[in-house]
Amino acid sequence: MARKYGTTVYVNAKWRMMLRLKGTVILQIWWHVLLVGIYSTIVFLISKYSDWKMAYTLNLVSVMGMVVSLLLVFRTNTAYDRYWEGRRLWSQMTLCIRNLTRGIWVCVAETETRDLLEKKSAINLLVAFAFATKHYLREEYGYDYEDMVDLLTHIPKYSIPTSVEPMDWRMDIPTTPLESLTPQPPQAQQQQPQTSQLSSSPTNVGRPSGTFGGARARRQSRAQALAFDFLTPTNIPVELSYYIGSYIKACSNKGNVDPATLTMMNNALVSMIDCLTGFERILRTPIPLAYSIHLHHATWIYLLALPFQLVSNMKELMIPATMLAAFTLLGILGIGYEIENPFNDDYNDLPLDDFCKVIQAEVDSMVATRAPVPADWIFSENNYPLAQSSLSAKELSALSLDEVHAMMEAENPHYGAGERAQARKSVQLQYSRSVSGNQKVAAPPASPTSPTTPTIRFHTPGESLRKVLSSSSEKQSRVSV
Repeated sequence: MARKYGTTVYVNAKWRMMLRLKGTVILQIWWHVLLVGIYSTIVFLISKYSDWKMAYTLNLVSVMGMVVSLLLVFRTNTAYDRYWEGRRLWSQMTLCIRNLTRGIWVCVAETETRDLLEKKSAINLLVAFAFATKHYLREEYGYDYEDMVDLLTHIPKYSIPTSVEPMDWRMDIPTTPLESLTPQPPQAQQQQPQTSQLSSSPTNVGRPSGTFGGARARRQSRAQALAFDFLTPTNIPVELSYYIGSYIKACSNKGNVDPATLTMMNNALVSMIDCLTGFERILRTPIPLAYSIHLHHATWIYLLALPFQLVSNMKELMIPATMLAAFTLLGILGIGYEIENPFNDDYNDLPLDDFCKVIQAEVDSMVATRAPVPADWIFSENNYPLAQSSLSAKELSALSLDEVHAMMEAENPHYGAGERAQARKSVQLQYSRSVSGNQKVAAPPASPTSPTTPTIRFHTPGESLRKVLSSSSEKQSRVSV
């Protein structure tokens, strides 16, 4: 069952979780459980009203239960590994998109308007890469989806009208009804070539008319074409990677990016293709069919043998006990198949729609303003680099380098070494910062218990620092004498 609008499902109350049906496999296995209940009822009636007394031991139940449990555990772990691997790869792809966006928007130089437009267009391709990957994993091989069509309008291949059919239609799939496969009368066979001549066109030369018409009708009955209709699917994310790589190459040729950033961008693009290949590995490598069939056989043999083992001891209570066992085992089996492919839009699949929206929101907020310049946010009146100082970064920038270092050493006794650091420890500097702004507040009087400790008040930065340095030099000279 598909989630509404592709949003993530969150359930907070435990009681609501217990009574929840959406997102569970109950709707898929309830008729299996009911079938097991009917079968158990028949076994009970036969045992009660016939001469066949089913007094079997529980050895078979123990052996089969252990084997089925091991098979189900392996099946569930394998399915969850695929689920977690898909989530891990998507996180890696998100990391690469963030790094590429940051590298393009911040590290690529802008010398003219064309550079800015190129940067924004390339970043749009990164967002389109996420949306295209989502549709590609869901086997939706079209580009005219509303969440990414606006991001691909500047790509020449996706702007021409003929690109609505990116790949050729498959010819090996019968699309006509089964009745049309029966032998036709001679008159109908003579009329068939005339029909094919009417439907011939430059785009479908050599295609059977019935197959092409059926495929086109099947496509028109849905919003988008599926992979089943195409001979080879269109891999839009791979195609977008070529355009992104061409932009990185153009930046290198122009000299708008430094070598370190260029290496980072190329590595991020390679990692994005690596993630896409990992997605394909999960999507197109299902659990081996023989293993899945054998697991079904073993589970059903166990459920069908269970009533014969329990009927002599539990009587009519055997029926709900068998149904409960069927619900448990078939539920675990159904969960394995539910999460084996985590890229659909079911409740138990990865919320790829939410992931793509998060990427788009982050990128849009990042490029909404110009790339930050350190001088704009570091040397601000609201930036106080020193924790105990009332001087802003703009005021501290007017001091000398030695004076700023002295203030840092004074407020942090562990900063510095030797006798100079020991001298700083004996000086108690009192700074105060007002909540309302950059105001200098008089320090409180010294404690009477420590009259020998000097107190220095910063009225002007130069005068206060000279007092600190002179006090330290005097103490150092006394120690040397």
